Amino acid sequence: MLLPFLALSVPPSAGAQTATATATPALASNLDAAARREIVAHLSTELRRKYIYPVVGEKGAAAITGAATSGAYDRIVDLPAFTTRLTDDLRGVMTDKHLMVFDTTSRPELSVALLPDGEAGIVRADRLPGGIGYLQIDGFANPWAFKPALDRAMAGLKGSRALILDVRSNGGGDPASVSYLVSYLVPAGKRIGISSIIWRKAGTTNLTRKPFFSEPTPVSFAGVPAYVLTSGNTFSGGEELAYDMQTLKLGTVVGEVTGGGANPGERVSIGRGVTAFIPAGRAESPVTGSNWEGRGVQPDLKVPAADALATTLRRLGQAPAAATIEAASPVSVFTPRTVPLKGGEAMLRRLLAGRAAPEPDYTLLPPDILDAGRAAFVDAHRRLQPLGVPQAIRFRRPDGFGYDEFSLVYPDHTLLVAIGLDPAGKFKDLIGPDPSK
Repeated sequence: MLLPFLALSVPPSAGAQTATATATPALASNLDAAARREIVAHLSTELRRKYIYPVVGEKGAAAITGAATSGAYDRIVDLPAFTTRLTDDLRGVMTDKHLMVFDTTSRPELSVALLPDGEAGIVRADRLPGGIGYLQIDGFANPWAFKPALDRAMAGLKGSRALILDVRSNGGGDPASVSYLVSYLVPAGKRIGISSIIWRKAGTTNLTRKPFFSEPTPVSFAGVPAYVLTSGNTFSGGEELAYDMQTLKLGTVVGEVTGGGANPGERVSIGRGVTAFIPAGRAESPVTGSNWEGRGVQPDLKVPAADALATTLRRLGQAPAAATIEAASPVSVFTPRTVPLKGGEAMLRRLLAGRAAPEPDYTLLPPDILDAGRAAFVDAHRRLQPLGVPQAIRFRRPDGFGYDEFSLVYPDHTLLVAIGLDPAGKFKDLIGPDPSK
């Protein structure tokens, strides 16, 4: 994803999540004709410059420009209503479920308290009766956080005679983390292509390819019968796991047709309190040369999502078969870590030490950071500026986004923050500070 776990796949320089922790300061909700024209013009330009398929981007830009010229938007004076209408109009001609226009002025800041449980998207791992391993993955955080969490979960499932991967609530994430999970099903010592993301260079028709290959894993499940559980809510990176497992003939997909979103992208500021998520890339399988965009992943065994687990357990010889993992296994064998990942606390201390400077320390950013990531960094600096030096910084927990949460302890109060880094240890995002409850 998405706001929690949109987790949409984005270019490596932008990180795996497209959501940032900030909200634009509130603006007047009434739109005048000049504001509408400006939003449509800027959005049209960005679609033409960045959308992965230039012809389709032109088609979307022409649609909203024509609607504005015809007066179709003249009666819309509310910004949230306008962004919803623009999203609907664009999707009507571009049919891309990742594409979205949204109002940032009325969105509350993302709170640390609202971040999902689990660790980097790993919710639970269970050893079920009959030697069946079960893993629930609700998102694919960046590899820096995801890999160690997955390694611990899979170590707990070592020796399973079958493996169930549950992505029924998975909204997406980083393709590098998806490919790492798939690697567990690939024979040890064998390197295969798992997927690629094709990116368009903004303002041109030039394309670049980012391939993802299998890599060594601490334990192997190669040859173990694997099942991927899906729902209509399985989206983006969650769909990629199902598609990769299916096309590479590594597993059986059980459940519902997935959401149908295979075009990753980036957040783009349009101005006037409007941001757009514009797909600038597309996934591509080395097996099919295509992806699941607009169609979704078609299950090998199509059943309602609520029945997917029981159906799979029956196929594995369990009778009666539990309908929920809670009934099948009351206690998960996976426990989120109790210590921070290397680099998070050090990054937080550097941000706090430099908070009084008029400008943030841009050396803490990846060299190829996109505009949205740079804006998030500047906003984090703004939010930290009023703070004093805490008496202590204490690790609180990891969360489902792949962030590490910390308590900033002051003499009379405590603040909560969550910080995310990229695999190179560079700044990705900061959520908070929030007052401790």
